[in-house]
Amino acid sequence: MRNSKTFALYSFYLLVLLTFIHLYLGFVLNLSVDEAHYALYGIHLDWSYFDHPPMVGWIQAIPAQLGAPDGILRLIPEVLWVMTIIFSAKVSSTLVDQSSYVHENPNLDIQELKKIAQWFTALIIMAAPIMHVLAVGLLPDSLLMPLIPLMMLLTLKINRAINNNQSNEVALWMSLGVILGLSGLSKYTGIFPALAIPLYLFYWQGLWLSLLIAAILISPIIYWNLQHEWISFIYQIKHGSGNQWQARRLFVFILNQFLTYGALPAVGLWLIIKNKFRFDKFLLAFFIIPFFIFLLMSGGGGSLPHWTSPTWVALAPISSIGLALSWINGRKKLIKALISFQLLICALGFTLLFCGGIPWVTKDDPIGKKNPIADLYGFKEAGEKAINLANKHEISSLSVSNWTLASRTAWYSRPLKVYVLDERFDQFDIWFGQPKVGSKSIVINW
Repeated sequence: MRNSKTFALYSFYLLVLLTFIHLYLGFVLNLSVDEAHYALYGIHLDWSYFDHPPMVGWIQAIPAQLGAPDGILRLIPEVLWVMTIIFSAKVSSTLVDQSSYVHENPNLDIQELKKIAQWFTALIIMAAPIMHVLAVGLLPDSLLMPLIPLMMLLTLKINRAINNNQSNEVALWMSLGVILGLSGLSKYTGIFPALAIPLYLFYWQGLWLSLLIAAILISPIIYWNLQHEWISFIYQIKHGSGNQWQARRLFVFILNQFLTYGALPAVGLWLIIKNKFRFDKFLLAFFIIPFFIFLLMSGGGGSLPHWTSPTWVALAPISSIGLALSWINGRKKLIKALISFQLLICALGFTLLFCGGIPWVTKDDPIGKKNPIADLYGFKEAGEKAINLANKHEISSLSVSNWTLASRTAWYSRPLKVYVLDERFDQFDIWFGQPKVGSKSIVINW
């Protein structure tokens, strides 16, 4: 028991430290291109949007409408990150409780295994470098991450309720429907992990109830797209398919996955199999199905590293048990080395942000061409200057070359209109349209 207490204590200290780092960065860094875009969702409230479902805008609408500082908006992804850790740890605890392995090994301290597995779940998430990006900046994936372990928990509970003829089965199916609906409102790819549910639960009558509730919840998306000629679905299909398919991109995708999420989940999965820990193997479908889909999409260049974050969250509570079993049995060297290596990468990333770039590279680079994070600085000041110029010359709009420049410009220059001067139709065309012939506008370039 002392082993688990010491392990939990150090893990908790790490959780607190990382939380403070996230909060600090949240207040000192400008919003990234995607963050600003989704924050504008909160300003321009609608049933849905061109490139994503509406939840990412709805959830930050109040602080955005009230003009809250960027750091306040970033409290939302931080809370979601902590919730992801808590819910995922609950999944690992449930798997230990339901496994026959603990009864087949009477000398095993079940409580110690549960506690260490829960904290290993947290460590898998805390030691994944890209998870910190989603903990600081609110993206649709940040919303989806805590919903996946809830989806898994409800699946486990429904299966147990059916097998034990419990009376709460209908309530569980309804709760699952709510989670599925929230996933659909968060991101279109939320359907990928949900595909694992019918593989695990063959009781279609209850599943139809869940699907009905989910369909009601996502009806705003259908309504908005019906009014806009289904442009979201057309865009997502084109965006997901990418360009010409190339097999070499699969290797790059897998390499990026190990760099951004680390080897801990894969090693933990190997260890749980090696230790012959019995659990519901169908739960692996929550990881395998979406990961395989994203892998195929990567062949066409239509998959980004952070898109798989919910799938790794699904694997974390399973892998954590394998890591915990090996830890209890005294096989710690490899696990310690992996944790140390991944946390070192995270520390280097935080140092880069604290220093505003790589000092010896950026010291003679005043305009930031060599600075990999220059994009996170200066937009607030540029927005204030644009507002002053617009007021001075009595001009009501700004113009930029593309949407990546438009999102920060529109956020930090509110309430000025921002026109995007390209041929690509996007959300800014819906919000602001195109400048009229003969009208005045201040042009901003990089």
